[in-house]
Amino acid sequence: MSLILTPRSMQKKSPYTPTEALDALQKLCSMQEKCPADVILLLKRWGVGTEHHGQIISRLKAEKFLDEGRYAAAFVKDKIRFDHWGFIKINFVLRQKGIPAAIVSDACKRIGRDEYREMIRKELEKKKKTLKGPSREIWAKLARYGSARGYEMEYMQEFLDSIGPDE
Repeated sequence: MSLILTPRSMQKKSPYTPTEALDALQKLCSMQEKCPADVILLLKRWGVGTEHHGQIISRLKAEKFLDEGRYAAAFVKDKIRFDHWGFIKINFVLRQKGIPAAIVSDACKRIGRDEYREMIRKELEKKKKTLKGPSREIWAKLARYGSARGYEMEYMQEFLDSIGPDE
């Protein structure tokens, strides 16, 4: 389960009323991008009845506190720049959060392919420095590492070809 940060002032022992939850979510969503799945987790944690979830989410969307496109764009940018994830892993996580495929695709298109390719090259180069053994073994380890990070093989291939597995 992902960590959802909430300000201390929003942490409350007793269940929130729907109005209190809406106010707290408006404050939170003005500070951080959230998706509907994150909001539902918070509402459940705060003890707000499920019958109110749809109304609260609709209101947050109508007032532009929640925007899936904005959330996806921020998520993609942060995961690539700070966590060095690949598009495959990012796509998987966003789809798990219920973000539509078209929105995820648009968010991924905003990242420059040259920037993305360079990030993959740097990460694979950094990993290669930690590996020992025959080049075939290093090639396989780097391919597994890149796949686990969500990198597409077509982008990894350029770097892996420079290593070339032993025959």
